Amino acid sequence: MKRFLAGSTGFVLVIMLVLSACAGSKPGRERVFHYSAPVLLPGTAWVMNTPGFWIGAHPDPDRVIIPDAGIAGFNEAIRNRTGMIQDVTAFPDTVRASRVVGPARGSLRFVSARKYFCEDGLRTGDAFSHEMETLMNLGAVPEEIPVRFGMVTGYTHQRILPTDRELYSSMKSTDIDRLQNSAYDIGTPLAVLHATGDGTWLYTITPLSEGWIKAADIGCCTREQMVHYLSAEPFAVTTEAKVDLFMDQDLRGHHSFARMGCRFPSRDAGVPGVTEVLLPFRSEDGACIFRGGFVMASQVSRGYLPYTPRTIILQAFKLLHSPYGWGDMHGEQDCSRFIQVVFSTVGVQFPRNSLQQAKVGRLIAGFTRQTGFEERLDLLSDPTLGGTSILHMSGHIMLFLGSVDGAPYAIHDMRGYSEPVGKEERFRLVNRVVVSNLYLGQGTTSGAYLQRLLTVRAVEDSAPDRQVASPRGPDA
Repeated sequence: MKRFLAGSTGFVLVIMLVLSACAGSKPGRERVFHYSAPVLLPGTAWVMNTPGFWIGAHPDPDRVIIPDAGIAGFNEAIRNRTGMIQDVTAFPDTVRASRVVGPARGSLRFVSARKYFCEDGLRTGDAFSHEMETLMNLGAVPEEIPVRFGMVTGYTHQRILPTDRELYSSMKSTDIDRLQNSAYDIGTPLAVLHATGDGTWLYTITPLSEGWIKAADIGCCTREQMVHYLSAEPFAVTTEAKVDLFMDQDLRGHHSFARMGCRFPSRDAGVPGVTEVLLPFRSEDGACIFRGGFVMASQVSRGYLPYTPRTIILQAFKLLHSPYGWGDMHGEQDCSRFIQVVFSTVGVQFPRNSLQQAKVGRLIAGFTRQTGFEERLDLLSDPTLGGTSILHMSGHIMLFLGSVDGAPYAIHDMRGYSEPVGKEERFRLVNRVVVSNLYLGQGTTSGAYLQRLLTVRAVEDSAPDRQVASPRGPDA
């Protein structure tokens, strides 16, 4: 997905724009929306919908891409290259007022200018903008803002503006809420910089993005408490699409859930098949307190999983057919969150948006529109790239699986694709994680996914042991 950069620091504030994967058609061609895609996408065989197929096709699926000892250094390189992952624990004690006022006002201007549709089908107007401006209470922001720290105490949404109301670009796309920034799991650390006038929303900065989160979903803590919690060992990592959290060892008192890749301090619960994890809670006075919770031991890993092609493929396929969720709407994930959670199970920390994710790892190839089909296919014919390489095109990112009979395949969380129907184009709504080949979209205005690829990167150290392909054409 695309995101809008705001604020003097250039940190990511997610403003949801139109997915490039659903780009418009040629003038004169009619696009018909909401044709459901088939369960098995064109060019995909049913056996390809199992991880074993791709593990079997890989020449060395158990090769350790980055050893455990090298993950921290690799993550540091990602932070330095992208500048889009914040170490919340290292936040200064105070920040200037402009750190909040600039991004918050910029977001309001951005949304107001677009006159999005409300849930009742009417467009937003001056009354909505005035209401949001009053609620944000930016005039009360002091010149030097004392930074507070907190932990997310239950799955929560981060919003571009402090409201639960949904706004849409079109009433045909009401599953894409333009105010949805992202969502965060229990245990996410954050910095709190400001509160709305009524105190119900807090302006927050998480490691991956910034925006408004409900105060009721945050427990305030000290920097020291946060550091201790995030660095505690031993720890468990959630390895299923969603892992239920319970308050009792019998796993009956349901509390919440955590998505794939969440890390929690842990210990043996003393009960077969159960692991105890430490969870943050919000007390009545808003402070963060920590209590034990319980999960099925089979749904977590003690420590991070080994970073191998087998691991990544297995984790990716645990999300196969999971619903698409724009900005994590409805507890689901979009294309970039899919990549982020899969790699988090091995300890690799990706940024939140696809554009920045496309800077992670070692560049294998960069393309322009002039790069030919055959050259692209040749560069994707290397079977060792499967499972640990990412494919980026404008507004979308995918995990490369490998090639079959010369056709490259990926697993990705996609909104949909276009297909030619006579002189028209039809949009097929997918809205889930799928396996597809990169010929999808061929014959349409947008072109095949293969034609739209911009980069191929191996998610590994940038040692110069592989030749990088130079893009052809005037932009090379």
